[in-house]
Amino acid sequence: MRITVLTSSYPRFPGDGTAPFVQSISEHLADLGHDVEVVAPYDPAVSDRPGQRVTVHRFRYTLLGRWHIMGHAKSLDGDVHFKPAVFSLLPFFLSAQFVSGLWVACRQRTQIVHAHWVLPNGLVGAWLADLLHVPLAISLHGSDIFVAQRNRILGWAARWALRRAAVITACSEHLRRGAIGLGASPDKVHIVAWGADPHRFHPTIIPLGRSNFGLTSDDVVLVALGRIVPKKGFDILVQALPSLLQSHPRVQVLIGGDGVQREQLCHLAADLGVLDHLHLPGRIPWDKAPAFLAMGDIFVLPSMRDTAGNLDGLPTVLLEALALGKPVVATKIGGVPLVIEDGVNGIVCPPNDAGQLSQAIARVLNDSALRTRLGEAARSSVEERFNWLDVAQSIASLFEATAPS
Repeated sequence: MRITVLTSSYPRFPGDGTAPFVQSISEHLADLGHDVEVVAPYDPAVSDRPGQRVTVHRFRYTLLGRWHIMGHAKSLDGDVHFKPAVFSLLPFFLSAQFVSGLWVACRQRTQIVHAHWVLPNGLVGAWLADLLHVPLAISLHGSDIFVAQRNRILGWAARWALRRAAVITACSEHLRRGAIGLGASPDKVHIVAWGADPHRFHPTIIPLGRSNFGLTSDDVVLVALGRIVPKKGFDILVQALPSLLQSHPRVQVLIGGDGVQREQLCHLAADLGVLDHLHLPGRIPWDKAPAFLAMGDIFVLPSMRDTAGNLDGLPTVLLEALALGKPVVATKIGGVPLVIEDGVNGIVCPPNDAGQLSQAIARVLNDSALRTRLGEAARSSVEERFNWLDVAQSIASLFEATAPS
């Protein structure tokens, strides 16, 4: 099958952590024998190299490189509000993406257009699919449904695109309901949980040196990784520290990533008297992510619904921690229940509750047999179900049932 992929975010250079899941899906579809070509926006940081597993076409939508702020996690402030310049650039972005997508699709003789995020890519995908008389597939990731529900004009655009899609995938029940609420036909919306690469994320990976992060071999490290924005719930993890330290004084929290809430987390930790137990090393290159996560004794995903109503779909870092065989504590939100069975391959607790989070972490710390059992089951769940090859096979099956021969 010939698949033209439209996306507003795609890794720009080796080690870039911007939407690696889009690359993983595209590459594994190619590994299954499909002809996959990706249309993604230019960014000044781009350094695509020859020999990639799929061909990536980068389009420019403005003259100056520094004005390329659409996509690559650069258009939203704190994953909540669009930056003002986005609305001025949007017509140029849509036009450039359409022209580039049309050129690629015609040259490729595409059989299906696959858009990641209904906004803005699903809109352009619908134009292309209508013009070329091929099916449209849309994969939802979270922020697209969120902004569509908050803005009448964007909601109308999302509704128009969703109603033209032949296949829609959602990585959580929340996103599925959101798509249907915006007008998608229920029988066209399919829940597909994301995965991890069990070869890249493996229990035998050598961790990064703890001393580089101000940690010792005697510390009990709670590791987390993600953009430091409200919906990630890292402030709840910091709030859970004081009670946790009463029974486990060697606990240290290591949060990789950067974002608008970083300074706030430091102030919060200082106010609670736990600043010496919080480590914020900043952005972690994606090629270092396996060794970074491997430093942790427990992986914690404290995601929550932020005050604006936004929440994660299914963070792929959760699947990556499972692949590493880490005992996981995660909040029951978004797509987490799709991959974590409480007490089997992880521990699940309510979101936005520091007390419950502290108790869940303490439960794992207090029981070495439980830690071992959770870690082994976590690894098995990725090997058997939640890996990118299985994800690609599920998506390909949906495409093949729709695309013309």
